[in-house]
Amino acid sequence: MRTNKYLIEALLFSSYVLFGMSWAGGSAFIPQIMRELGVHDLAAGSHISNAMAAAKLLGTYVAAGILSRLLAKKAVALAMALMALGALTPFVHSYPWLLLVRFLMGLGGALVIVYFSPVVMQWFAPSERPFVNGLNSVAFNIGAAAILFGLPAMLGWFHDWQTTLLAVSLGSLLCLALWLVFGADGAAEAKPGDSGPRHTLGQGLKERFNWLLAFTYSGTLSFYVILFSFYQNAGIQQAKYVVLAGLAGTVAGIWLARKMTRRLPLLRLSGLLQLLAVIGLHAQVWGWSDDAGLVTASALAAGFFIFLPITSLVTLAQEQPGMTPDKAAVTFSLFWFLSYLLATVAPYLFGKLVDLRGGDYGLAMAFATLLSSTFLLGSLLMRETREPAARQAAQGA
Repeated sequence: MRTNKYLIEALLFSSYVLFGMSWAGGSAFIPQIMRELGVHDLAAGSHISNAMAAAKLLGTYVAAGILSRLLAKKAVALAMALMALGALTPFVHSYPWLLLVRFLMGLGGALVIVYFSPVVMQWFAPSERPFVNGLNSVAFNIGAAAILFGLPAMLGWFHDWQTTLLAVSLGSLLCLALWLVFGADGAAEAKPGDSGPRHTLGQGLKERFNWLLAFTYSGTLSFYVILFSFYQNAGIQQAKYVVLAGLAGTVAGIWLARKMTRRLPLLRLSGLLQLLAVIGLHAQVWGWSDDAGLVTASALAAGFFIFLPITSLVTLAQEQPGMTPDKAAVTFSLFWFLSYLLATVAPYLFGKLVDLRGGDYGLAMAFATLLSSTFLLGSLLMRETREPAARQAAQGA
């Protein structure tokens, strides 16, 4: 059977959309889940979301090694199977078991998110990569938006949160079944051990670019995780517009990445504007303004400028001199591991700050603002380097 690269991408993309729906759905139902399980303080409740973030530390750390040994078809199948374990969520009735299920789901999501970049490099030409990178970067956002804006309708169809999450997980099982039939290893992949020594995590840790890449995104990711976990409860109902605007930001980012040959100007401008937008998002909580319109506009701007540069950020990494699919797996394994290291700790610290201030979110949101500044700072420290176009084309072939 001849493998269709667009079908490969469609299955990967769909599986991560469904993962985003499951993650956002679990976060949206945190108050109900906490009550049912007898969990009452906010910091402890954050562990429900943190279970998946912690899993991503393990998953992103081992993803490159799993891909190297199993190759793409088996490695992705393993990841999809783990994500589909969300189907068990409605059937667990103790806090530790719930954390375990969420942990295993997060482990699957961690593997898939690392596999995106090497799979894109194996199947798509350099000219096609900005579009596919952008599509993959917004997959989670689409899933989250489907929950945030479609949750009332879904509850009307399925009547309760348990059945709603189960329905989403059944979609993940369908993706797994289709992948087992139509999935394939990359055309450029060799059997393990046939192509000489692999690029290792140890080698990746010695590369300055990998550290800067992770630092740039880590604070933004942490802010995004905190946004989903806490902002609705904090009374910032406009937070859902961050997700909506992220879709528009991704479309614009794909277009700009295909038009621009330099990546850093867009990264730096977006980093500055997303920081200003996050400050505006907190204006009411800090007592700076009572204008709800300002908060709404800031939420839209934050979502747009958080996602506008992501396609260029991923493409910048793929354009580094000497980059190969094998090396990309290591680069993005470290990228997501280091990013989720901060994103695992940050929500707990945010919740702890709220608890220490007796339910006041002001100081915690100052902490979230500080986190969102890393995109600007990291992009200022980076330098523009590109693989020659002819060599990129040869690698794609």
